[in-house]
Amino acid sequence: MSTGGLPADRLDRILTAVETIEESLAVLVRKQRVSREEYQDDSDVRDVVERRFVKMTEASIDIATVLVRYVRGEPPTTNAEAMRSLAEVGVLRGELSEEMAQAARFRNVLSHTYGNVIDHDVVYNALQDLDRYRRFVRAIRDYLDDAGLLEG
Repeated sequence: MSTGGLPADRLDRILTAVETIEESLAVLVRKQRVSREEYQDDSDVRDVVERRFVKMTEASIDIATVLVRYVRGEPPTTNAEAMRSLAEVGVLRGELSEEMAQAARFRNVLSHTYGNVIDHDVVYNALQDLDRYRRFVRAIRDYLDDAGLLEG
């Protein structure tokens, strides 16, 4: 398979990350039906939602890091920078790039806090608006296709 300079293992890593995002989106879409009150009261649901956000965002960051390194020759230094760099190299539009930089910061909060420190209303609100992740996956697929990296 020709990957236009992107090693096949890197392309596979990106595609696996896209699948992870899509799987997590499917789980989170099902959890959107939970009311705010049920979400607040059910620690099992909160754990699933928080973990899926972390996995989905880590997969997004991994994609960004691989693509930025591919285009620039060097990786970004922070997760938020990885997302912003995707706009600079023409993979994402600026608005989506910034939304994904915010998602990277949100992931840090979820990964490094626990218990009642997490603002469950913020997480519930994020659960109700998953569109940035859908647009991210679409933009990544479009970039790979336009770059001829999906031709087999």
